[in-house]
Amino acid sequence: MKVLKISSLGVAIVVVAVVAILIFGTADLRTKTAKKNKNEKKALSLLQDMAAAHQIHNWDSLSTYTVRFQEEMFGLIGKSSNPFPEAKSQFDLSYIPNTYDGKLSFVDGPNKDLSWGIQSWQTYTQRAGGAPQFAKQKDIFFWVPTYQYFIEFPLRIMNANAFGYAGSKTINGTTCEGIIASWNTIEPQRHIDQYLIWIDADTKRIVKLEYTIREMYNFLTGAAYYTEYKDFDGILLPTKMPVESNLLGKGKYLHQMDILDFTKNNVSLTELRPNSEIDILGDDKP
Repeated sequence: MKVLKISSLGVAIVVVAVVAILIFGTADLRTKTAKKNKNEKKALSLLQDMAAAHQIHNWDSLSTYTVRFQEEMFGLIGKSSNPFPEAKSQFDLSYIPNTYDGKLSFVDGPNKDLSWGIQSWQTYTQRAGGAPQFAKQKDIFFWVPTYQYFIEFPLRIMNANAFGYAGSKTINGTTCEGIIASWNTIEPQRHIDQYLIWIDADTKRIVKLEYTIREMYNFLTGAAYYTEYKDFDGILLPTKMPVESNLLGKGKYLHQMDILDFTKNNVSLTELRPNSEIDILGDDKP
């Protein structure tokens, strides 16, 4: 009966997704301000202020890092999209900055002592003390680099090359200014994501990050709130990131990501690149 319920939910979500694609098409995060006049000069100035406020230059001192991370999924849609066996999971995320080489290692629950890894977009699993087993795994391919991108976002978005000023907005009582960022153009593209970054007008820290999820569905969007910042010896990170989805009603969260701890250079490059025969791609995507 439980399998039947989950299968029925999965079918329902697919039906909703197909209908949404037909009705809504490709999501566009541009605000009216950005559509009217992209004002790239103002957007770039604000982007540089954000980068300085987030101290992104300090990432250059890291070879690797590890984050103790907690993920909690909410509701039926959260349950259906949860790649983990429990609604709330803790794991260590270890990465090489500005690449897509990393590992997710479970610290509790049914998957304890299991790691999910990705090296130059090739995925693998690994048991404690065992050798990595390379094979295609869609959950690893999506979630491991996704977590990295949220953590490193102020650094990584500097690699975008199309920007527009999105205007001003008050978010949870904070006056913000917005930047729309993408690649090649800020207009919607079927295979390239848009990011709408709302920045505190005073501190220049990110308050809210809106984004498309083209890899899944063109109509799908999400939004993460960057809250409760903590300075980890020069690396400034939000420790709580509740996430909204356009599949849910206003004020409802799909999941919440928490950063519980952060340590520098505690794993080797070799550990995160276990297959020496794979070419290093860095920030490139296949």
